Amino acid sequence: MRAFENIVKIEEMKRKMSDGDFETALKIIKTIPLKKIKNSLHLSLMARVYEENGRYEEAMDLLLKVYVKNKTRKVIFQLLTLSIKMHDIQYAERFLIEYESLAPNDFYNYIFRYKIDKIKGEPYEKLIDTLETLKSIEYIEKWAYELAKLYYKADMEEECINECSDIILWFGAGSYVEKAKMLKSYYSGETNKESMIEELKRRAQYSKQNKFEEETGKDIHEIKIDNE
Repeated sequence: MRAFENIVKIEEMKRKMSDGDFETALKIIKTIPLKKIKNSLHLSLMARVYEENGRYEEAMDLLLKVYVKNKTRKVIFQLLTLSIKMHDIQYAERFLIEYESLAPNDFYNYIFRYKIDKIKGEPYEKLIDTLETLKSIEYIEKWAYELAKLYYKADMEEECINECSDIILWFGAGSYVEKAKMLKSYYSGETNKESMIEELKRRAQYSKQNKFEEETGKDIHEIKIDNE
C-alpha cells in the first residue's frame, strides 16, 4: 500500500515540475520516505526539485546515490552543473574529466570549463580563449555576448566591437542582440557607460516584470536586478 502511495505522490510531483511549480513539488517530496525510493530516475527528478529550490546539499546527496549505481552522461551532467552552482571546484573538476571522457565532442565541455575557471578567478585571457574555442564549434547567443563582455573588460575594444557586430548579424533580434547594440554604441560614443548600465538594468527589470505578470497575473513594481 505504501509503495502505491509513493508512486502516486511521485506522479503528482512530476506534474508540478511540468507546471514549473517546484515549491509544491518540494512539499510533496517531504511526504515521501526517500530511503524507500530506489528508482534512479525518480531520485534524479527529486534532486532537481531540491536544486530548483536552492537546497543544493540535499540535491547533491541524492545525485551521488544515483551516481554510485549509474555513472551515465546525464547523471554526470547534473552533478557537474550542481557542483558549479555550489562553487565546489574539486567536485566540478572531477566530474568535468568524467564528462569529457563520455562526451568528448560536446560543446558543453567548454561552457563547463569557462564556468569553473570563472569561479577560480582565472585571467581574462584564459576565459576568452575558452569562449573563442566554443564560438568556433557552436555559436550560441548567450556565450557570444559573454565573450563580448570579456573583450570589454580586458580593454580589447576592436574585438569587442567585432563580436557585437557578429551577434547583431547572426541573431538579428532578441535580448542579447539589444545588449550587443548597447555595448557597441558605447564604443562608438553614442552613449556613455552610466547610460549603458542604466539601460541594461531597465531592460532586465522590464523583462522580469513581464515574466512575473505572465506567470502570476499580478503587477509588481519592486524587483531585484541581476548585475550583468
